[in-house]
Amino acid sequence: MRATELLQEIAYPATQMAIVLAMVFFYSLFWLSERAGLFGLALLIVAVPAFLRYLVLLLEDRAHGRPAPVPSIETFSFWSDAWALTTLVPSAAAIAAINWLEYAGVAAANVIVGIIAACILPASFAVLAVTHSPVESLNPLALVRMVRACGPAYLVVPGTVLAITAVLLLLDGLGLPEWLGNVGMTYTCLLAVTLTGSVLDRRGIVFEVAIEASDEPDPESPLADLLTQRQKVADHAYGFISRGNREGGLAHIRDWLSSEPDVSDAAQWFFNQMIRWESKDAALLFGHACLSHFLHGDDDRRALKLIASCLYVDPRWKPDPADRSATLELVRKYGRDDLEVLLDR
Repeated sequence: MRATELLQEIAYPATQMAIVLAMVFFYSLFWLSERAGLFGLALLIVAVPAFLRYLVLLLEDRAHGRPAPVPSIETFSFWSDAWALTTLVPSAAAIAAINWLEYAGVAAANVIVGIIAACILPASFAVLAVTHSPVESLNPLALVRMVRACGPAYLVVPGTVLAITAVLLLLDGLGLPEWLGNVGMTYTCLLAVTLTGSVLDRRGIVFEVAIEASDEPDPESPLADLLTQRQKVADHAYGFISRGNREGGLAHIRDWLSSEPDVSDAAQWFFNQMIRWESKDAALLFGHACLSHFLHGDDDRRALKLIASCLYVDPRWKPDPADRSATLELVRKYGRDDLEVLLDR
């Protein structure tokens, strides 16, 4: 990311009216919660999860290149997008550690905790925004995979956040009004997720590793029957595989693919279904055949997405030996050094 692009990203939250309104709104809630006694405590209990949920949704929209969201009633619901509340765990842990160290008289250690939090939290938020999986967002291996997928560009996020935080602390020591410092920290939180989302968007992480939403057949669509039949085949194959007959389940899918009008689309559909199953082994094995088909059909988009998805689930995954050179050539073509390192080790 060039310097001019970084400056544009730093200014991005201030140029989006939805984000500016969100910042003013949440800052007002936090300001009021500090001054309203017991009511303020209740308000804080509602406002903090809502703010963290908004950060995740903002990151997700930024990563998809969509307009920034505006806080709504659903933002304050404990049931709407409940998966986004997972961010409470690492955020609360970081805040608790800082407060405990300060209480114990080793406030200097807060710097170390702050640096660690700035390096880890963006990855946790990113994994959650991409997968919607609370478990994955707290999985250290998933965080490492996310950082690898982002490459060196990921370092821009904690580096920028820490630099701005240091400037705010310096200005605070020089007499910066408290309210202005709080506004700056609120802006920094919003910047952290928009910058993380921008990195994901630039690297195509969402496009490559997100598990696509389930295809719901539209009764009015001519594809309704085809999707219904595919689901029946997938359910039947799952029955075979869940009883230990993995080869029988995969053979059932392969037999169906031979009758499909668009084999590439069908193979991608079945892979997306299988990658959601509790055991991913069948999906990873099926991925070998899918990748070979995509490579021979010059379908770079599907091939690259499948490679990234398989490596995201299991970094030890490898393509069939016959496809190894073509796979490495593909990831090099698109500059995916992070994937090449995993495939070539």
